[in-house]
Order: sequence, then C-alpha cells, then structure tokens
Amino acid sequence: MVFGHKIPDTDAVCGAIVRAWELKQRGQHATPYRLGVLNKETEYVLNKFSVDSPQLLSALPPCSRVAIVDTNNPQELLDGLDQSEITSVVDHHKLCGLHTDKPIEIDIRPLCSTGSILYARMKTAKIKPTKTMAGLMLSCILSDSLEFRSPTTTEIDKVYAKELSKLCGVKIKPHAEAMFAAKADIGHLSPKEVVMMDSKTFNIGGRKIRVSVVETTNPSTALRQKEALLDAMTLIQQMETLDDMLFFVVNILENEAVYVSFSSTADALIAKAWNLEISSDGMTVIPGVVSRKAQIIPSLELAARKK
Repeated sequence: MVFGHKIPDTDAVCGAIVRAWELKQRGQHATPYRLGVLNKETEYVLNKFSVDSPQLLSALPPCSRVAIVDTNNPQELLDGLDQSEITSVVDHHKLCGLHTDKPIEIDIRPLCSTGSILYARMKTAKIKPTKTMAGLMLSCILSDSLEFRSPTTTEIDKVYAKELSKLCGVKIKPHAEAMFAAKADIGHLSPKEVVMMDSKTFNIGGRKIRVSVVETTNPSTALRQKEALLDAMTLIQQMETLDDMLFFVVNILENEAVYVSFSSTADALIAKAWNLEISSDGMTVIPGVVSRKAQIIPSLELAARKK
C-alpha cells in the first residue's frame, strides 16, 4: 500500500502513483491509495494524463505493509499505523516523529517535491519513466514549487522539470497555468472545505494551531467569502479544540500572501512574525510569502520563541 498525507495535494496523490510504479519496476507489489478527496488541480492532472484516481483509503487493515510518500508526520496519516509495517518513506519535509520497529528505507531530500526525489531515484537506478509517469512527476514539481516561484525550489528541481517536460511532451508554462486555473476553481466548495482544502496542524510555541493555505491565481474568489470563512474557522477550532487558527490566501501571480484575521492572539503572532501592522479590514498582505513550509511556519516558530 502506497499513500501520502491526509487532505492530499497533487504531490501526495501523484507521488503515490509514481512510487507504486517505481516499486513495481523493482519487482515489488504495490498499489497506490489516497487519504482524502482529490482537489481540482489533482483531478485536472489525472485527467490530463489519463490516469485513474487511486482508491480512497479510510482505514488501515491490520498488519498492512505501507510505503509512505510526501510526509513523515504521524498526525497526517491514518490511525493504526503502529499496527502496520512501514517499509519506506520518500519525502521532502523535515522529520516529524514517525516511529518504526526496525530499520527501513528512508529517502528525504531538500528538493521542492516528492516528484523530484522519485525522478532522481529513477535516474540513479536507470529506470526510464513512461510518458505518463513523467507527466505526473512534472506536475508534482510544478504544483509544489508554484512553477518555480516558491523558495523551496532548487536548481535541481528546474533541471528535472525540463527533462520531464521533454519526456512527457508537455510544455511547462501552459501546463502550470492550466493546473493553477483548476486549483483556483473553489466555487463548488463550502467555506469549511475551503479552509480545510490545504490545512495542517502544528505545535507552535506550545500551542496547537491549524494553518490553512489557499494557493490561487484569483484570490478574490476566497477573500470575498471572508465572513463565512471565519465562521467555519470558529467551528473547526471548537471541534478540534485548537488554540488558534491561521488562514492565508497565497496569490501565486503576485508572489504574496493575504492573512485573514481570526483572533487577537493570531493577529499578534502574525504582527510579530513579519514586523507589520494588521490591516483594519482584516486582510493583511504579506509580500514575498508563498510557502507554508519554507516561510510561514519557520517565521511563526521564530516569533513564538521571542520574548
């Protein structure tokens, strides 16, 4: 069983598909799964390359053998993982406390996406990806790097994207634009679904805080729902007994994030993290911020440590 994190994005879903394919090329049985509903961007990518969606996995059968991609955080995975045998992890995030009973294969690299790492593994093993697998890995890179706008992007990612573009016969810019247009389509989502579509919980300064991000080329679609989004955040905070919630709308084209004010404690943390004043309309622009992993969380953690 191969899968990524809950609330799956393109890298988690396509990464699981590609990792399962890689394992099969190495003579191992592997089936990809997803741990949640597909977002519009991922749906577009799978349709583009004529790939079926992985089956939804809501619970782990006892004694499962699992290969994990795009996370190593137990909180982002299914319950019952301690009753399963984890065989490998391929990821690009910092270590987050995953426990195993015996040594396993771990491949964690400071690249922008799991897709980048999977392609690097294939190059080393001299496994030539099919056009379909190349297209999925290219999509992983473009999604997680925001078409190379994110500070998580490395020169290696850019080189790999060019190589994969040639292998799958898909041009980078128009494909990225189509992916982002699909991602910006959130009209079918409820306010709660918008808040939760790309959301992770963190321990920041000893407080349990859910940090939600919407990456879009059309930020007004989300921001005009501000009051409904705040109501949804209040309900989520109560249901999950969170200390706080943070919600950012990342404007991909303008290379900035808009922070939507939720509470006085959240506002204080944001003001401290970026040394700015919170806008009176509750929508504060933070220039140059597009990455939760590389910019938002490190800045929040640093601010929380300051006296």
